[in-house]
Amino acid sequence: MTMTITVNDSVADKVMAFLNSLPQDTITVEQTRPWYADEVKSRIEEYKSGKLETTPLHEGMEEIEDYLREINSVAS
Repeated sequence: MTMTITVNDSVADKVMAFLNSLPQDTITVEQTRPWYADEVKSRIEEYKSGKLETTPLHEGMEEIEDYLREINSVAS
């Protein structure tokens, strides 16, 4: 039998643990979430934990503006 089940991300780990507890050769799991989902999840966890370095928007924009001014002066 083939079946498609949509699982909420908040319980996905529990569902996968249950499926993995079943005897091998009784179930095949094909995950269809996007390739980047694990990367996004890890970055969110890193941000929430405070380990991710961030730059305030105004500082980032100042750096970009300085860089563009430098490029503009070299091109002139």
